[in-house]
Amino acid sequence: MSLSRFSVNQSLFINLVSVVIIIIGLIVVFGMNREIFPNVTFDMVTVTTIYPGATPEDVEKLISTPIEKELKEVDGIDEVRSSSAAGASFITVEIDPDESDKRKVINDIKDAVDRVKDLPGEINEDPIVTEITSKQYPVIEVSLSGAMSERRLQYYADALEDILEDIRGVAKTSKSGYRDKEMQVHLDPQKMAGYYVSFDEIERALAARNISMPAGEFNTDSTEYSVRTTGEFTTAKEVEDIIIRSNDAGNALRIKDVALVEDTFKKEDIIYKTLGTRSINLLVMKKESGDAITMVDRIKEACDEFLKNATDPLEISYVNDYSYFARRRLNVLRNNGWGSFLIVTVIMMLMLQWRVAFVTILGIPIAFFATFIVMSMMGITINMISMFGLIIVLGMLVDDGIIVAENAYRYMEEGMPPRQAAIKGSEEVLGAVCSAVFTTIAAFAPLLFMTGIIGKFIRDIPIVLIVALLASLVEALIILPSHLADFVRTKHDASGKPVGLAKDIPWFKHLLAFYTRVVEAAVRRRWRVFLGTLIAAALAIGIIFLSFSGKGPLKFILFPNAGINYFFIRGEAPIGTPLAKTNELIAPVEEIVSQIPRTEMDSFVTSVGNIQEDRHDPFGGRANNLVQITVYLKTEQDRERKVEDIIAELRHKIKDIKGFTELRFDTPQAGPPVGKPVEARIRGEDFKMLDKIAFEYMDVIKAQDGTSDVTWDHKPGKDEIRVQVDNAKAALAGLSVAQIAKTVRGVFEGVIATKIKPVKAEEETDV
Repeated sequence: MSLSRFSVNQSLFINLVSVVIIIIGLIVVFGMNREIFPNVTFDMVTVTTIYPGATPEDVEKLISTPIEKELKEVDGIDEVRSSSAAGASFITVEIDPDESDKRKVINDIKDAVDRVKDLPGEINEDPIVTEITSKQYPVIEVSLSGAMSERRLQYYADALEDILEDIRGVAKTSKSGYRDKEMQVHLDPQKMAGYYVSFDEIERALAARNISMPAGEFNTDSTEYSVRTTGEFTTAKEVEDIIIRSNDAGNALRIKDVALVEDTFKKEDIIYKTLGTRSINLLVMKKESGDAITMVDRIKEACDEFLKNATDPLEISYVNDYSYFARRRLNVLRNNGWGSFLIVTVIMMLMLQWRVAFVTILGIPIAFFATFIVMSMMGITINMISMFGLIIVLGMLVDDGIIVAENAYRYMEEGMPPRQAAIKGSEEVLGAVCSAVFTTIAAFAPLLFMTGIIGKFIRDIPIVLIVALLASLVEALIILPSHLADFVRTKHDASGKPVGLAKDIPWFKHLLAFYTRVVEAAVRRRWRVFLGTLIAAALAIGIIFLSFSGKGPLKFILFPNAGINYFFIRGEAPIGTPLAKTNELIAPVEEIVSQIPRTEMDSFVTSVGNIQEDRHDPFGGRANNLVQITVYLKTEQDRERKVEDIIAELRHKIKDIKGFTELRFDTPQAGPPVGKPVEARIRGEDFKMLDKIAFEYMDVIKAQDGTSDVTWDHKPGKDEIRVQVDNAKAALAGLSVAQIAKTVRGVFEGVIATKIKPVKAEEETDV
């Protein structure tokens, strides 16, 4: 029994299956998570270690190199790259794409980093090992700013963080621009010399006092007690009264006698500002099972309610709202879906009987819902990539159904009973319909075998497209014949001739006559038509090959930047410029950016001391002389000017601003993080020779057509004063290199920073 005959004979079962598909499909669609990107692992692990105050050479020698040596023993690693900057080490480990057990490799990497025990004692935190995946990207960034004290701003940030983390779907939040509180002891070397007190004595006194240690339990007949010895600092006065040393007469030397104690924050290495004022940004990460769009809506509702209760001039801005892209793609799919329904309905109502048009159009939602059911079973979510596949296939779903329905209806017009016409019409076009669907599948199937990060990102496109095409094929060959047999009827006049046909309409008769003349003319001149087709195909192939070689009229851009709604202004001050000075230099640029009409701009965020496109940007930079302004614009349809026009205006206005060695505009890179368009690595031990080769290579690249913004990542560091110890003289004085190093550090820093016990917000006098 053929498929169409089975369909017609078991019409009740087929109708029941159709209803079940629609019901289950609706449940699945409303229950599927909506995300920005599919959950993709980049086969990449980063190891970040912070070493405050260290030079790049020290970071490389004391941190990067020991970690790299341990990582060499791990199997399954394809490449290890490290970047040693002032105060930080960044190591990127790429896992072999062919490795079968990548989770084991990641665990081995973590174990290898843990085995490094000889790291400098000044490192406050252990190296952070992070696996880079698409689900680690924040769905939105909430920026708090306003004219208030930093303590007050932190109070609001802490309170809002607690609220956001209670929202369903939120995994965690991380704060940027939030400095930990600490007590800073500013030492006076002259007073220290007068009292004959050393830095070591002061450090020991602070360490011995700032402790909290459990001492076990004390039990009585009726009560049990926990015993704890505590001496943690809570106020600056407690630190001032710490005794450094005392004598039997009751005289004591206290911290306040040789130093000034300040209750403040940790030293800034990056300054964050929003709309020109200091800000604290909350990056909200979602759980893998969370819905990005729903979660962002709840976050904004919570922030609006929080803002109503604020007693200070608090301003909340939303930046990096990735749910916008998911919303836009959903709107495109929704609009295209309704548009396709209307167009298909109108055309089929004109060309076929309305019953035939209805049962054929019914195949679109059935195929769509079946596709969503299979997507859910395969773990594919509603994201920008999967929706793109649905948009591509939207116009193809009804093609095979039209062929089956038209052929079956043709037999009905000739007087054949509907059941027999549905079977015969479906069986005749079975081969043609299958060929059309499978050739389309064959065109998209190679995308399944694309490797690398790009392959992982776009894999949902061919999967969704193939599933949707197969669903439409099953609907056309099994479900549609049953509906044609049950619901389609033809009317005949007294003589038995069918009436109400599209071909009896006058305008359709003219269209059919014109088409007939064209086909007859083409058949008579078939060799000319064949030759013209060959010439057109040869021209198309030639244009494609020339374009791939860079000489044709078409440009190859894998991910175009169309629709980008933000851009960067990046500046580099002279090397060695302090952070505060860089902050002053960027102020005129911020003033110019703030003049962009709010009808075109949402907000702008400044990060002084840091340049990066995102948290995992391997080409970012971190130094006191670097600064970046990220300008977030309204959506393209909500503003009059394009991004290029706004950048051109700003470029003209800031051209005369002084103080920067480089001030440039950059647009974000579209698509997944795959690196720069052209990247060359030069390896060696002699940095002077590496720089020489790099400059020569850059000159060659700059000479190529189409290249711009050529730079290198081995930038010179700030000037350094080195204290060379004479070991012989130090030995005569009874001093070690470690003692001298501590003294030098104390003289030039003049500050001993110590942790303080966290204080609840209600205990703070200014809150």
